[in-house]
Amino acid sequence: MTEDTRLKAPLLAKLSSDKVFCYLSMGLFFALPIAEIINELMGRFKICIPGPRPPIPSLFQPYVVGFFGALLALAIILNVISRIVNGKFKLYVADIFFVTLFIFMLLSMIFSVNPGVFSGGSKYYHERPEIFVCYYCLYYAGSMIEDVKLRKKMLFTYFTVAVIQGIVAFLQTFKIEIHYCFFLHNRASTKAAYGLLQNTNFYGALSLVFVAAVSGLFIFSSVLFRSWKKKKSSLVIKWVSFCVALLVFYTMLASYSRLAWLGFAGMIGTYIVSFIVMSRNKMYKKRLKKIVIDFLIMCGGFLAVILITTLATNIVTSRVEETAKDTLAKVGDDSFGHGRGKIWKAGLLSIPKHWVTGIGLDNYAQAFREMPGWSKRDFIQDKGHNEYLHILVTQGVFALINYLSVLVYAAVKAVKRIVNEKSDIKRCLHWIFLVMFAAYACQAMLNSSVLNVAPYFWIIIGLLTPRTKPISFKKR
Repeated sequence: MTEDTRLKAPLLAKLSSDKVFCYLSMGLFFALPIAEIINELMGRFKICIPGPRPPIPSLFQPYVVGFFGALLALAIILNVISRIVNGKFKLYVADIFFVTLFIFMLLSMIFSVNPGVFSGGSKYYHERPEIFVCYYCLYYAGSMIEDVKLRKKMLFTYFTVAVIQGIVAFLQTFKIEIHYCFFLHNRASTKAAYGLLQNTNFYGALSLVFVAAVSGLFIFSSVLFRSWKKKKSSLVIKWVSFCVALLVFYTMLASYSRLAWLGFAGMIGTYIVSFIVMSRNKMYKKRLKKIVIDFLIMCGGFLAVILITTLATNIVTSRVEETAKDTLAKVGDDSFGHGRGKIWKAGLLSIPKHWVTGIGLDNYAQAFREMPGWSKRDFIQDKGHNEYLHILVTQGVFALINYLSVLVYAAVKAVKRIVNEKSDIKRCLHWIFLVMFAAYACQAMLNSSVLNVAPYFWIIIGLLTPRTKPISFKKR
């Protein structure tokens, strides 16, 4: 007798299983770039639809995120019902955080200074309530996926989407495009890579996550592909991963996004620290040697790409010069951080007045409107260009504390699982996801959450949040 037949509601269990959460998440990650490709093809062949003409960038992506968010939310409801009906309901930390994230989002929306206003009316990357619901559902979904095979499928999903985005972005560096779709229709003077995201900063963040994922496949190939019967196949996948990682890394540089550099430094730093920690484990030293060698080979590839890019283009030198100029400006000045000084200043000024529930869900623009002496013709920005500051300003202090708690808990648990995990494959998967987590978390200090990038991060937080030990309210 199988476990499913012993359940009171086996159908409910199947409809809300880890496989369902995994495949729905994979579907979303594939659908986002495909939706934009369709959008750009419509623009290229001048196919008009009711509404904006020609189709605006990211026309379909918000609907894609909202649709999959609804499916994931339904799966979560079925999962909770199944756990109750089948007598297997246990409360986990991921469940608590899922609820608190949702509550703080609702409070920010309800007590918004401008109810119903999200991202100041921007059509390209606004985050309406249903978008946040999808984020939180992805977090829940990630926490449900414990099976090694499903986790591998998630990782290969990142690999496949990286290939799609990387090829499109690479061609853009030669101004070969499906249809010109740069953010705000303002063609850059340089051959910048923006992938299928219409914004170089957004692509810089997404390509960084892909670099961490695909390079992880190469670095940990000695463990992840060890069980493969055909050694030639595993070697092919390993070196294909190496090439794809370098391709995406080049497009990350070609995005001219310095925030991606910050995230990349966080990625390399995480590896170095983790190697030092794991080297103290005498039982793991021999296995670690091969991983470190592949890491050094990967770093050699990155350095080669940087050298060639520097010699052949002005991508690196122009960013270094721009960074040098920014460092001369003081934090808070308008010129600091390529305009981030004035953006952060407006947000910080609004906090004392709206510190409890924030100025309004994804309504950062209101902070500018409330500045002394502001007029309609003055500068305004919909995003905080610092994900943590954006949450603080738009959702309040308690929402930020809750979000940071989610991140810290996930990171701490990931480290513990890497150190204590007995299965080599599970350890390496945790390791890769932790590096992806660190890379995104670092760049978030200079970037904003957007609907076609953030989903790829939220599930990582869930994948690092274990459901191995339920919460117990019994006295010990």
